Amino acid sequence: METKLLGDITLKIGSGATPSGGNNSYKTSGISLIRSQNVHDFKFSIDGLAFIDDDQAKKLENVSVQKDDVLINITGDSIARTCVVPDEIIPARVNQHVSIIRCKPEYNPKYVHYYLVHLKSHLFQICGVGGTRNALTKDALIKLPIKISNQQNQIAKVLSDLDAKIELNNKINDNLEAMAKTLYYYWFVQYDFPDSNGKPYKTSGGKMVCNTELNRNIPEGWSVKELKKISKNMMGQSPKGESYNKEGIGMPLLNGPADYNNGSLLGRTFTTEPTRICQKDDMVLCIRATIGNLTYAEKEFCLGRGVAAVRPNEKRYSEYIFYCLMQEIERFKIQATGSIIIGITKDDLTDSKCIIPPNDLLNQFHKIANPIFSKQRKNKIENLKLASLRDWLLPMLM
Repeated sequence: METKLLGDITLKIGSGATPSGGNNSYKTSGISLIRSQNVHDFKFSIDGLAFIDDDQAKKLENVSVQKDDVLINITGDSIARTCVVPDEIIPARVNQHVSIIRCKPEYNPKYVHYYLVHLKSHLFQICGVGGTRNALTKDALIKLPIKISNQQNQIAKVLSDLDAKIELNNKINDNLEAMAKTLYYYWFVQYDFPDSNGKPYKTSGGKMVCNTELNRNIPEGWSVKELKKISKNMMGQSPKGESYNKEGIGMPLLNGPADYNNGSLLGRTFTTEPTRICQKDDMVLCIRATIGNLTYAEKEFCLGRGVAAVRPNEKRYSEYIFYCLMQEIERFKIQATGSIIIGITKDDLTDSKCIIPPNDLLNQFHKIANPIFSKQRKNKIENLKLASLRDWLLPMLM
């Protein structure tokens, strides 16, 4: 193990710029423009990926991204997040909030990426050099000491294999999600569920009747019920502050989006005096500030005031209510109120109207969707274990 400066083991360290015109200049397709929201620890996110045309890209030619480049966020709230660029994003450029770290051939870029993650607490200490805005300067990165192991390739493979399995599970879950959502959409939004002859109901002329509560047509024989009639709903209530701890004593506490990780609930804070407790299989939803992040609980959690839980009265309602809530999230965002932190009330949640299909159709949907949801949840649990193993190995291997 020898220590070298990051500048000595790299061919390039540098950030880019935003094309003139900002967001209004972005295209719907073209060359990728990587921004800080795309760079996460261990992974690249395509959510919000921007695109620029050839002329814009030419002006940023000096910050072209190449295969195996390490990306690191150098300003803002996401500072020091780092990942290796995926091949499918190239050709690409970076904006001024992201820096490219290009390693010399003899140094494994994945190893350097993992070492930067390992150094994150140190990076936080040295990044306060931009006045009121945290920043990692090029000079600070160049002078960053990196311990290079003579087993860098083996270490990188062990850690990257764990990340590859996590990514594979995520892709499987994306495909499963697409299957379940498509089925829900055709059956319960377009109303083309199988009729008595096995044909799509609405397309085949199935009878639709006007529902006065919703002021819209729904299939004959269907009903409308408020969420509180088909489920138990619990709004969170934060415990006393003195009961909090980070040592894992007591019950994990959920307060908001920071307690969600890739569709799973973590609970980074614990309380010895839990107030309102959700159970395994409850659906947990963020209801303040960031509204959404709906997912299932895999164990008991204490619900802080930033979240709420929904527990179906019958298991066969579970997947159907999940998608009903997903549809309602946009309405919740519009209804949210508050002078400082916006949120939704218990009435906003429990008075949500659900269109209820006949029992045989609901049972049929549950029979198809439940194995899909179960496989997704199993993959998420496995991902938490894999990420925990990776995070446990990381400091030892470094």
